[in-house]
Amino acid sequence: MRILKIEDVQKCITMKEVIQLMRCVFEAVGKGEVVLPDRTVIEMANGKDAVLFMPGYIPDIQGIGTKIVTVFPENLSRGIPTINAQVLLNDPETGKIICMMEGGLITAMRTAAVAAVATDILAVPKAKTLGIFGAGVQAKSQVEAICEIRSIEKVIIFDLKESMSKKLVEDLVPLLGDRCIFQIAKEAKEAVVNSDIIVTVTTSNNPVFNGAWLKNGAHINAIGSFKPHVREVDDTTIQKATLFVDSRELSLVEGGDLIIPLKNGLIKKEDIQAELGELVLKQKHGRSNLEEITFFKSVGMAVQDIAVARHILAKAEKGDLGTVL
Repeated sequence: MRILKIEDVQKCITMKEVIQLMRCVFEAVGKGEVVLPDRTVIEMANGKDAVLFMPGYIPDIQGIGTKIVTVFPENLSRGIPTINAQVLLNDPETGKIICMMEGGLITAMRTAAVAAVATDILAVPKAKTLGIFGAGVQAKSQVEAICEIRSIEKVIIFDLKESMSKKLVEDLVPLLGDRCIFQIAKEAKEAVVNSDIIVTVTTSNNPVFNGAWLKNGAHINAIGSFKPHVREVDDTTIQKATLFVDSRELSLVEGGDLIIPLKNGLIKKEDIQAELGELVLKQKHGRSNLEEITFFKSVGMAVQDIAVARHILAKAEKGDLGTVL
């Protein structure tokens, strides 16, 4: 079994590669060529923390395995990431575990890459301003990914802890150089009113901005919430926007951003226009005009992690990286 630390993973993957992998994954999802069992979510007694077990199988690349990911919001006060994960890969012939690799970086990169694929299809072509809610590990990857597919000139960051926003800027400046201007918002509204693209990557249980602030033509990626009673966007946003998802089935089980307004009778299931796989395959259309507000809800699928992990393992074996037990 090969053990890969985060340093090994970093040597084996780039954001551009992950974005292309996610396009391929959603082509396969759209064609029904993946096996995606239900994931198991264990909520801790405090009602805040959760452990997720996410299995998946992609026959085309012989990728089969499981990601174990934990979401513990209070970790920020402990000085460690909110999200921690490991990915286990199995040998498709023998079933033996052949690799265990650090999965936190994979989670951040594949989540951002999925948002980038959706944004590339749904956001206005000349989008220049990106608003980010939440300044944790996920936020850095989100900015990097969006900047791969749009010529972003300004990034506006809002986090309840201004120190987190400042730290994110410090991390982004070496990554993006002088490509972008970075602004730390004092209030949530600043990150919405002038943004062409808005990404929410928070641990909030309640909406983080007022949908009335959205400009015409805005695109929103809602990433943070994955529980039916939790949401980052309000009813106004959902009612104003054309709705898209990574998975209808999973979004209607775990995506509180959609489940709550559905239960309240504000929208219908039929209001979800398409899954990302249908958009990638061009089976359905995305944005219809430059004034339309579009909304993409992502809850995540294990096959995303498996595809990235298989790619990393192939490079690690070639370069003899990690530790073999």
